[in-house]
Amino acid sequence: MERHQASSTTPKTLVAPITLDFPEGKIEAEIALPLGTERLVVLAFKMLEISSEVADMVTRAAAKLDRKVSCKKGCGACCCQLVPLSPPEAAMIFEFVESMPESRKNEVKNCFAIAIRHLKERGLLGKLERLQNPLISEEEYNTIAREYFQERIDCPFLVKKCCSIHDVRPSMCREYLVISPAENCKNPGGGGISRLPVSIRLSEALARTWASISRKHVQVIPLILALKWTTENEYARSTGDDSIRLLTSLLGHISDIVNKRECELAGRSKAGNKQK
Repeated sequence: MERHQASSTTPKTLVAPITLDFPEGKIEAEIALPLGTERLVVLAFKMLEISSEVADMVTRAAAKLDRKVSCKKGCGACCCQLVPLSPPEAAMIFEFVESMPESRKNEVKNCFAIAIRHLKERGLLGKLERLQNPLISEEEYNTIAREYFQERIDCPFLVKKCCSIHDVRPSMCREYLVISPAENCKNPGGGGISRLPVSIRLSEALARTWASISRKHVQVIPLILALKWTTENEYARSTGDDSIRLLTSLLGHISDIVNKRECELAGRSKAGNKQK
């Protein structure tokens, strides 16, 4: 993963051209940064398009092999699932809601509040908050995710089975590409869902970056708790660093995750060949 020297464009901003090499292909992009400090929540928003571009490359490559993505406008089946966010993405969602017109903002906040009350009544709120614990096992995470899905709580941003925040939707939503029949998504624990692998995993990279600069452990924030968590952790909105250092750190974590993923896939392929 290459990093290029940023070039100055104005006294207060600079443009950092970056080249990202993924198994899916190469992406060349430019990220506008302020001179000095950048908030991670702002950088997270700027990087969402990169997540979408990688997902688009995966989709195009799969289409050539007649593996068509089932996800389409109006489906909404996966919008009842537990969506894991990095802390900066949770803060990004919070700030986006705060920027809405008053009537729409109140409507969305009410949806979040109703969902949280329901989770509390069902004894699930505490379980969802435990997902912030870095020591939670994958088995426990999956169990909680299944219990959450069984409540059939629509995402607060779902309107007529369509995402109303498509341009700022979290990276996990962008990278969730299903190629199995759409009706299988009504039961994600049933084992009938096939997804295309996407190597970028931006949310994980953002979570690692946030942990390193905030000196806290890596956390997962369920989308349904984004407003609650950010309100209780206001510092997350201002967490940042020197813009170049912040971008370099994030790119480093993206690279580490991609390399780890490639090694895992290579190991599985090697093990599979031995069994033949």
